[in-house]
Amino acid sequence: MTDLMGKVAIVTGGSRGIGRGIAERLGRDGAYVVVNYSGSEQDANEVVDAICDAGGKSVSIQADLSKVADIHTLFAKTLDYFGKLDILVNNAGIGGEINAIEKVTVEDYERVFNLNVRGVLFSLQEAAKHMANNGRIVNISSTTTLHPSARMSVYAASKAAVKLFTQVMAQEVGDRDITVNTVTPGPVVPGMFGRFSPEHQQQAAASSPFNRVGTPQDIADIVAFLVSEEARWISGQEICANGGAKI
Repeated sequence: MTDLMGKVAIVTGGSRGIGRGIAERLGRDGAYVVVNYSGSEQDANEVVDAICDAGGKSVSIQADLSKVADIHTLFAKTLDYFGKLDILVNNAGIGGEINAIEKVTVEDYERVFNLNVRGVLFSLQEAAKHMANNGRIVNISSTTTLHPSARMSVYAASKAAVKLFTQVMAQEVGDRDITVNTVTPGPVVPGMFGRFSPEHQQQAAASSPFNRVGTPQDIADIVAFLVSEEARWISGQEICANGGAKI
């Protein structure tokens, strides 16, 4: 376990899947965890209860990160609760319709980019304003940016923007000893990949030499390292976490 005792962490989209795994891991490591959620209040409160039952400290805060006003509210409430911010994990995201480019609609583009791109950008902006020196930022991307496939253009493009934000932000806040990195998961279940058919999931598992898809804990353990003091010399990097898979 890493030592995050007394650190304050926001995990966006922290109520389910990868976000839940990250929130619970950071809580076990001693961080005070803000579990952000958009619509799943019950799930968020279950994560808070799990962290608190294990001896940690956590609160849930509702905010739709596709809305800049809600982003401001999330950070303001975090500072009201805990007085500071040390860690931000930009995990909240949404998948788009799986369509060829010729069939992409304006509505689907806006729905995906409003959360996956605008939400991350303006969360980073708030972190730049409010994060303590020696802070840690981790942005969650996707291996769809590494292995382009048909009908994934909108989602993959939104996650590619997240990687670029990481590289730029790392240059902008490094003089405050704040690190910024990207974790790029492959297929993870439970998580967004769970909406695919069992056959598709089996194919993804077979593409890894471990013969399985990832779990939220696999990703959470990597994030826990990146937000630790031991990772102070890693910034502007992308960590591919896909179990050696080729898709």
